[in-house]
Amino acid sequence: MNNKQKFQIFLNISIYACILFIFLSGLAMYFYPGGSMYNNPSNPNYDNALNSYSHSMNFFSDLGLYHSWSGEPNFLSNILFSYSLLFVGIGIISFYYGIYFLLKKDQNLIFISKIGIVVAFLSSIGFILVGFTPSDRLLTEHMFVVNLAFRSFLIIMLIYTYLIFNSSYILNYLAFIYFILFCLVGYYVYILMAGPALPAVSYGQDGFFIPNKHDLFFHVISQKIVIYGLSFSILYQIFFFKKKEYLDLID
Repeated sequence: MNNKQKFQIFLNISIYACILFIFLSGLAMYFYPGGSMYNNPSNPNYDNALNSYSHSMNFFSDLGLYHSWSGEPNFLSNILFSYSLLFVGIGIISFYYGIYFLLKKDQNLIFISKIGIVVAFLSSIGFILVGFTPSDRLLTEHMFVVNLAFRSFLIIMLIYTYLIFNSSYILNYLAFIYFILFCLVGYYVYILMAGPALPAVSYGQDGFFIPNKHDLFFHVISQKIVIYGLSFSILYQIFFFKKKEYLDLID
């Protein structure tokens, strides 16, 4: 198998992985039994009629809860969510390994490109493990892998901003896109560290509290903007690099 074929295979894997993430996470949202960090039985104003997933009040990782915030078993959404993040991890490492075949044409970029692949691998492991650490059972471990995933991805954005800007073969405007993504991910990492207060313990444990509704909304919408922004930007890049002009560059 030559490098052109490998390049195409890795990009195709990334496309299918992105599509499967969107499809499976959408199914997980459809089957989610309801409830949120704000709207749950410990809140005197709990509304049990809100028995579906809310894009403005539910985190993505709520789909991976062992029991939903409403107290209902969440088996189906949990499984679908775990598989969706498995494909996220596969898609990330496939995409950045594929791009390596282009970047290595510049001899001075080979070493940094390899570092980029290693960091991409760490980020993909973080995203995969998010699906296997339900926050209502393993909150400490869950937050560790969430931080691993996003902080590693922040480094990826910085590395590939530099690599693409210095590449002799890739249009520089993609470096600008990566810098925008770096700012976007950096914003979310900052939100995780210093955003409005959310409970630091799982539901039902001592110290759990109902967060301010507007604070939860701010966190959730910030997460959605970052995740959907990254997903669709990577899809755009995949189709961009699948152009014949880039395939012809592969040795």
